[in-house]
Amino acid sequence: MERKIFVKIVSGLLLTFLLTGCLKDNMGPDVPTSKKVMILNQGNFTEHSASISLYDEETKQIQNRAFETVNGRSIGATVVSGSLIGNTALLVCNYPDKIEIVDSWTAIAFSEPITEGLASPRNAIATTNRIYVTNWDYTYNETPSGWWIYPDSYISIYDIVSRQFIKKVKVGTDAEGLLIIGNKMFVATLEGVKVFEIMGDNLNFMTVLRPQDTEGGAKHLVVDKNFMVWASFPGTGVVKIDPNTLTIKTVVDVPVDSMDGYIASDPMRGKIYTYNTTFDQNYSPVEANIYSVDTSTGQVSVFFTGTYFYGVGASPYTGNVYTAEVSFTSNSVMKTITPAGLPDGSATTGVGTFRFLFYLKGEGLD
Repeated sequence: MERKIFVKIVSGLLLTFLLTGCLKDNMGPDVPTSKKVMILNQGNFTEHSASISLYDEETKQIQNRAFETVNGRSIGATVVSGSLIGNTALLVCNYPDKIEIVDSWTAIAFSEPITEGLASPRNAIATTNRIYVTNWDYTYNETPSGWWIYPDSYISIYDIVSRQFIKKVKVGTDAEGLLIIGNKMFVATLEGVKVFEIMGDNLNFMTVLRPQDTEGGAKHLVVDKNFMVWASFPGTGVVKIDPNTLTIKTVVDVPVDSMDGYIASDPMRGKIYTYNTTFDQNYSPVEANIYSVDTSTGQVSVFFTGTYFYGVGASPYTGNVYTAEVSFTSNSVMKTITPAGLPDGSATTGVGTFRFLFYLKGEGLD
C-alpha cells in the first residue's frame, strides 16, 4: 500500500528514489549499484561560471565541470535549481533563461534546451507527460523596503516528449517551489502555499495556505515520510500541511535562509533540514548552521555549524547531509555530514555550490 501511495508523489527527489529503487529490485542482488550525487554550482550571475559536478557517495570521487567535458560547451548561464525524474535531470537556468535536459549519469544533454515560454524561471518538476516550471516573469514592483516582487508569476507547461511549450498559467507573486501529489499542485508564492487542481492542462485554484501572523511568503516545498507537505516560510520557519484536508497541521519555529528559503527532506529518516547564515554589518559571514527538524515531534536541533552555507541536501540512500562552504569568486568546498552530525569528508566543487540531486547508478541501467 505504501508503494502505491508513494508513486503518486511527483517530486524530483522522491520520484527518483522510487524509480531507481524499483530498478535496483528488478536487477537482483548480484548487480552492483552506485550512490551518486549531481552537484549544482550556481556560478556568479554576471560571469556565466555555473557548472555541474558528479560525486560518488561510496568512493568519494568527484568529477568537476562534468557538463562542459561531455558536451563541449559550458552551461553559459546561472543555474538556479534542478530536479530529477528517472535518469533525467532538469537544470533551470537564468541569464539567459533556459532549461537544460541532461542524463544524470553522464551529464550529456539530451536535446537543445527549452527556451520558449520562460521568463526568469525558478523551479521545474516533471510528471509522466508534462514539465511544469515556475517563472517570476520580468514585471516587478518595488516595496517600501526596496525589495522587488514579481506579481505576474506563472507556471509554464511543456510536453515531456516533444519539449513543446503548451501554455502558461498565472499563479500569484514570486512563484518558487513546486510539488504535485495526485492531481493537486502545490506552489510556493508570496501569498502562501497555493493549491491547484490539475485538470488536463488547466490549473483550477483550490485554496491558499498561510500561517497566521506570518511575514513574507512561502519558498520551497518537500514531502516527509508520512506524505505530509512541508513549506518553508523565511522569518517564520517550516509549516506542515495535510495534502488531503488542505489544512496546516504544525508550524515549527526554525531559522531558514531569508533569501532562498531552501529546505531538504530525508523522508526515510523523518527529518527536514534547513540552513541559515548570519552576516555582520559589512555583509561578511559570521556563522552558518544546518538545522534538523523531526517531522514527527517538531523538535529542532543545530545539526552542523560552519562559516558560510548556501544550500543543503539529504541523501535518501546513506542519510548523509550535504552542504558547502560557498564561494562566488572561486571554487567552493562541499562537506558531507553523517546522520549523527559528524563530518564525513569534503571535496572541492565549483563556484556557488548550492543544490544536491541524489540517484542510483547500477550496471545495466545505462
